[in-house]
Amino acid sequence: MFLLPRHQGISHQNRDPSSISQKITTNRSVASASPIQKRDFSDEVLDIVLRLGEGAGGAVHKVKDRRDGAIYARKTITTRDSTSIRQVMRELSIITGSRHRNIVLCYGVYMSPSSSEVKIIMEYCDGKSLEAIGAKLKEVGAVMGENSAGRIAEGILQGLAYLHTRRTIHRDIKPSNILLSREGVVKLCDFGVSGELVNSIVGTFTGTLLYMAPERASGGPYNVRSDVWSTGISLLELVQNRFPFPSDLPPMEVVLMIRTGEPPKLEDDPSSKIVWSAEMKDFIKKALIQDGTIRPTPKEMLEHPWIINIMQQEVNMARWIRQVWNWAKIPRGRRSNTTELGSAADPIDSSRSRPSTAGSN
Repeated sequence: MFLLPRHQGISHQNRDPSSISQKITTNRSVASASPIQKRDFSDEVLDIVLRLGEGAGGAVHKVKDRRDGAIYARKTITTRDSTSIRQVMRELSIITGSRHRNIVLCYGVYMSPSSSEVKIIMEYCDGKSLEAIGAKLKEVGAVMGENSAGRIAEGILQGLAYLHTRRTIHRDIKPSNILLSREGVVKLCDFGVSGELVNSIVGTFTGTLLYMAPERASGGPYNVRSDVWSTGISLLELVQNRFPFPSDLPPMEVVLMIRTGEPPKLEDDPSSKIVWSAEMKDFIKKALIQDGTIRPTPKEMLEHPWIINIMQQEVNMARWIRQVWNWAKIPRGRRSNTTELGSAADPIDSSRSRPSTAGSN
């Protein structure tokens, strides 16, 4: 596991890309650890299939291994200065040491011999990000089912709670950093701005402004409860098909609203026959408590009645994500062992209506 530097600066040795390469080689047994197999990666064995977008400080591509056709996501980070080097070491320390269902899996790390680029090989999530899912639902005029929303919320919180046990906070929870696998399992990614907890707070001003908790928008310290606020905003945006704050305001005015205004609420839309359960409304209310000192932690949010109720129901997330992207049904014999099956599926709702309970839609 790569250790996070505990000093303000960074040594001359750590500024040298070759030093990072040596650390990657030394820790390859950890960086390449995988429940599937251990193997070496390089540019020579990976073909770029598609550019997926930009992460925190680096481009992300879908790549294919020439040796066996395996598909991965590859994040490329250019280590040109001390800031990018700290980002690389921070991200590597988290993903190479994490083995959790709701954290994106790292298969290996390598450095391009002809450049200062560090390349991280991670699992490719077919279900894409919540940002992409939200855009798709909006495009087809569909509404997120409450059961599916609950399973997604539970997955995010499980990932955050796990990071908290490792004294780590994400600091950049937003729809684009929340991925879903083909089985509909939530995977948190993009740990380039994540930080280790020191005295339970972090003072650096990072993360995306529009999803930032009030305490951070006010310049205050960041703690694990700040990730809960970002989770609440992300979930609210997903189920309402719109950002919870006015879209016509400049970003800094939105930040001012976050700092001083009333937190957004999950509300019914009678004109579209959209009615949410009281438990879900309370969950959002708790996640968006203005005072960060009394806002629940991820672990406490997992004990909320809405989450407990959702987890007691059968929700076929594999079927749900298949409906979102209009995939062909996978034959039963080829399904992954992690597929969550159940008789009470929660499909996307293109009629824009729902029952008042958290039951199947």
